[in-house]
Amino acid sequence: MTRIERSGAGRSSGERERTDTRHEAQHEVAPTLRAAGLTVRPIVRTGPTGTDVLHRRIATRSGPLVCTGLLENWPARTAWNPEDLTKRHGDRTVTALLDLPTTGVLFPQDQRRYERELAFAEFLDRMTSATAASAPCYLAYQRAHEIFDPADCDFTSLLPADRHSTDTRVWIGSAGTRSMLHSDLKDNLFCQVWGEKSVILISWSDSRAAYPFPDNLVNSQIDLAEPDVDRFPRLRDAVLHHVRMRPGDLLYIPRGWWHDIRAHSPSVSVNHWFGEPLGLKQYARLLGRLGPAYWRATARDFVAHGMLRRQESTRFFFSPASTGRRLYDALRTGSFSHSNDPSTDA
Repeated sequence: MTRIERSGAGRSSGERERTDTRHEAQHEVAPTLRAAGLTVRPIVRTGPTGTDVLHRRIATRSGPLVCTGLLENWPARTAWNPEDLTKRHGDRTVTALLDLPTTGVLFPQDQRRYERELAFAEFLDRMTSATAASAPCYLAYQRAHEIFDPADCDFTSLLPADRHSTDTRVWIGSAGTRSMLHSDLKDNLFCQVWGEKSVILISWSDSRAAYPFPDNLVNSQIDLAEPDVDRFPRLRDAVLHHVRMRPGDLLYIPRGWWHDIRAHSPSVSVNHWFGEPLGLKQYARLLGRLGPAYWRATARDFVAHGMLRRQESTRFFFSPASTGRRLYDALRTGSFSHSNDPSTDA
């Protein structure tokens, strides 16, 4: 097991206070976006009225929705806190990301350089004892059933049945963890179990304003904590949506909607992907609108990572396949999500 010393030791109280303020600003990006002249609206929130409102929103995909009160009967709401997790699962070995960067969009190094195996109890202690000056740690994209009883978070009671595959993942980490602006192919229920996070959303229809990487249509080049509207001017015309997620909140994110998620505190979240994914036609239209730089990158990766099967770098957060590799797979299998279906990955 590799141990890495925690950062931030030896700082004066004044330095810690300045660092705390800076990190809180990074976690809560909505004021920064508004100060940059961008349009940021609150996400519609509904009270404990049952699942009917949620089902109507999912059926129409008419936008995001925050629901309160739907998770109160989940065992996870009382059992998924650090103390109980340590007692029940502390001896389990997990693979977590340690000493993560706090700025920038891409990892400075390959994601595998941040991965460490350690006891779950040790990870939880590191998570809860971290300060604002500490590098974040994250047990992320972890299949829920590999640690927890599936009954702890019963999504079947929240959703109408459909024929498409589903996938449930847990996200457990310190304050300062970041899932940078990206887009998922499937509808998503994101649930805050313990701690608080902020979420910023951009509609799929505003995807050009999210400025995807030329070689990867589902990851944005923008760090919303430092919005550069001169470099990314289409942001000025987009509507951004914001919510601060508190324990018990459920957020419906329609498929394709871009989302940036940041933790204000040590946090436990769980998400559930479901429904029919966006397909090749939708991404082909987006690719066509994005222009020649994107076409060249897609053609290059179609050959290099599709036809020649060269390994791709993993400097995104849980890097998806490149657009070129996805197009290659789509032509072979008929599925644009073949290389990035979370329900089927290894």
